[in-house]
Amino acid sequence: MDTVRIAVVGAGVIGLSTAVCISQLVPRCSITIISDKFTPDTTSDVAAGILIPHEYPDTPIYMQKRWFKETFDHLSSIASSAEAVDAGVHLVSGWQIFQSIPTEQAPFWADVVLGFRKMTEAELKKFPRYVFGHSFTTLKCETLIYLPWLEKRSVKMALCCFLYLS
Repeated sequence: MDTVRIAVVGAGVIGLSTAVCISQLVPRCSITIISDKFTPDTTSDVAAGILIPHEYPDTPIYMQKRWFKETFDHLSSIASSAEAVDAGVHLVSGWQIFQSIPTEQAPFWADVVLGFRKMTEAELKKFPRYVFGHSFTTLKCETLIYLPWLEKRSVKMALCCFLYLS
């Protein structure tokens, strides 16, 4: 059987994650990752990496929630694995605070993250200019660690090469 040859454009989180997914779905494929920048010089290398979705008005909420849940579950499995430290993926707790009360007091993703709840008045006192907030636990990817980990996985799982475009 001939080797399937695939090109992935971009070497940030999306490009490298795509390469890993393809290598899992298409065994014995050959993947070329094409980019003008590789880690540590990609946009992804400076991204915050905290998993909180934004709402996109032209995309149905059920689809956004499904995408977020799939991403959350995938990263959770990495965070709870023996590779968590090497991958730079871990749980992080925090607050999302608002200067006015939002129309929807719970976002569409509230039941996907861990421990989602409305902040108490005592917690809100720590943020004097804010009147409403949520507390929850989500995932964080340390991209300076995560990108090299993805690169190694893509090389391990497929015949993979990196093409630098200058």
